[in-house]
Amino acid sequence: MSGDRARPDLSAVLAVVLAVPVVASSLFVLALAGKLAWPGYFWVLPAGWVLLGGITFVPAFEHFLLPLTFGMRQPTARELVRLTPSWEAVCAAAGVDRGRFRLWVDRSRELNAFAAGGRTVAVTRTALELPPPSLEAILAHELGHHLAGHTRISLYVWWLELPARLLTRLVRLLALAVPYLGRAFAAFGRSVAVLVTVLLTLGILTALAFLDPWLLLAPLLGPVLAWSKRLGEYRADLVAARLGYGPELITLFREWIRVGGGDERRMWARLLAGHPAHIDRIKRLKDRGFRG
Repeated sequence: MSGDRARPDLSAVLAVVLAVPVVASSLFVLALAGKLAWPGYFWVLPAGWVLLGGITFVPAFEHFLLPLTFGMRQPTARELVRLTPSWEAVCAAAGVDRGRFRLWVDRSRELNAFAAGGRTVAVTRTALELPPPSLEAILAHELGHHLAGHTRISLYVWWLELPARLLTRLVRLLALAVPYLGRAFAAFGRSVAVLVTVLLTLGILTALAFLDPWLLLAPLLGPVLAWSKRLGEYRADLVAARLGYGPELITLFREWIRVGGGDERRMWARLLAGHPAHIDRIKRLKDRGFRG
């Protein structure tokens, strides 16, 4: 497993590169706010935000933030009885300290799990009902995300994007008021009301494009971002398979195909999907010599 951890992961690198437009918008917005508040030292606010983002690498902050963000909760004593042995087995196979990570339970009823930050692994209640070998395979996949560096920098990038994201939400809320503002000018004639509505709409669209360039770049970069996420899933599958869970992963993917009736997504939906089709994941593992 040392090789997996030593090589830089393309998916992790692409995720950071593709976040540059929104991060740049956030820092520019903070610089403008600094210019208004403290013209001579406008750079202090964006620089301070970048430095303060280092708090996202502190385990205590991660354990405080992620449950609030994703709606996770701590496992109950009964859930820990099922979860702990499987997690210990996975960490032993990978040769990592299980105490580095915090286990959580997602409130969703879907069969799923995810990794976040530098130390978080969460499973849904439905995943906890799986037999131990299947649960271990899912946990090994999530550990694979951590070992490949897919999650470590993501929380910091989220922090850097936060000012632009919050302002984007605010502008979108203002957009809901545009029709009502347009009607307020109806007394001056229908043409005036339409003109005001159009001007306000154009202004809001311009603000959204400024605050979140992804709105303009999404048609071009959206498929690239989705492709990078699929690469990350393939890599996490490979890490789990090398830990000895290849056959169990293939069995799980086949079961999901059976339950879901196959993967009927159209080509465009496949291009924009962050998760590969299960049949493609099986093929990748088999191409690497793993059998179900």
